[in-house]
Amino acid sequence: MKGIGTREVIGRCTAILQHAWARLKWIGRILRSIAARTEASKTYPDRAIAILWNGLPRAVRSCKVTQTIGHLIHRRMRRVQQRGGGNYTRFFRNLPLLELLRDLALEMTRGVPVKIAVLGCSTGAELYSAVWMIRTARPEQALQALGIDISRECVEAAASGVYPLQATEVAGVSEASCERLFTRHETTLGVQRWLKEGVIWRVGDACSSDLAARFGLQDIVLANNFLFQMSPERAEVCLRNIARLVAPNGYLCISGVDLDVRTRAVRELGLIPVTARIEDIHTAEEGMLTAWPLLFWGLEPMDRRRQDWPARYATVFRLPGDLPRRLTRRQDGTG
Repeated sequence: MKGIGTREVIGRCTAILQHAWARLKWIGRILRSIAARTEASKTYPDRAIAILWNGLPRAVRSCKVTQTIGHLIHRRMRRVQQRGGGNYTRFFRNLPLLELLRDLALEMTRGVPVKIAVLGCSTGAELYSAVWMIRTARPEQALQALGIDISRECVEAAASGVYPLQATEVAGVSEASCERLFTRHETTLGVQRWLKEGVIWRVGDACSSDLAARFGLQDIVLANNFLFQMSPERAEVCLRNIARLVAPNGYLCISGVDLDVRTRAVRELGLIPVTARIEDIHTAEEGMLTAWPLLFWGLEPMDRRRQDWPARYATVFRLPGDLPRRLTRRQDGTG
């Protein structure tokens, strides 16, 4: 730069750099705006689907063609929606299911304790409900009840058996049932002592391979409303692991799971669907039915036209006597 002083050169370079920096900031603002719009636009198809589906009359939704479309929508929602959730539970959440489990427990050999376990027990409402159902029907029936959850906080809350008056766990409990379930204090409800007898609570992982070795075989196992929070692959592995906890000819109760996952596992393990009260149990939680197909945890309507409908829509399954051997062979890679 002949004839140009050092100070002028520095000034020109500074001006060029400032101009370039201003242009970069301008481009950055444009890119951030595009990124924000692109991120928001990802939800546009699902919002449009929800508007169209919710606008359909109930009669139209039940048509075979519409149901097929619903399955496609639900498949997408299971793929794109984020899984993982809280610890929602409440007493008598599915009353027809509890009535069936009570009847199955009372059919077992008299004089022998019935072993019942609830995996993903949360704050205890489901296990206390099952114990209440059995003990009110047959007070002399011996029970060994076990609640297992991965959350220590939930296990401690379940063991205490104390719930605030406005807690979701006690929502909808009738006044008559409330008097027989709880002792009322100023702002809380405490589970009565006769219900807590013989009930133990432990921290544990339903996916752990030592589940059966640690807790022993159970006559009835409930694993409800947590497997759908896992990926389908992990949920299927976990379901098979849970099946190892059930004694031969015992019962596995499993809901809140992708039906494709459950149906496949049931078929491969040779579990026998219990069809008593199948429709009452399936339709008991209206919120899960109305959430389908727009939410991954929604429950598809029962379709008796399917050849596999008993295995697909049953919630309770009986384990054949040779299942433990089959599970062991599969685990060892010999079956």
